[in-house]
Amino acid sequence: MIVCSCAVITDKDIEEALVEIMSQPDAPLPTPGVVYQHLSKKMVCCGCAPLAVSTIYEKIDQLAECGVICPYAGACAQGRLLKGARPPAHRLIARRPITPRRMARPTLAPVKPELENA
Repeated sequence: MIVCSCAVITDKDIEEALVEIMSQPDAPLPTPGVVYQHLSKKMVCCGCAPLAVSTIYEKIDQLAECGVICPYAGACAQGRLLKGARPPAHRLIARRPITPRRMARPTLAPVKPELENA
């Protein structure tokens, strides 16, 4: 899944960056800025920030469950991010990842009986 179309970053890129970042002895907080800098990319329009944050949290949870990163390191990073976040950001951090919505197909209106015979 493409997370940032401006910098062409996928969720797989974020996952690989998180493994490298979180395996460092004194790992920095895995914020979108840290992850993008690790990937040698920059945010252009910042429209991807909400999806990047939720993807980072989802990937940290998945990597901790699989045993790729230490579960305590992942929980500690999430706790430190929540501690420093302002109240509006709490909703963004706690929010589940954004899933693409399916477009509803337009429904055809039933034909009126008097128009069928015309």
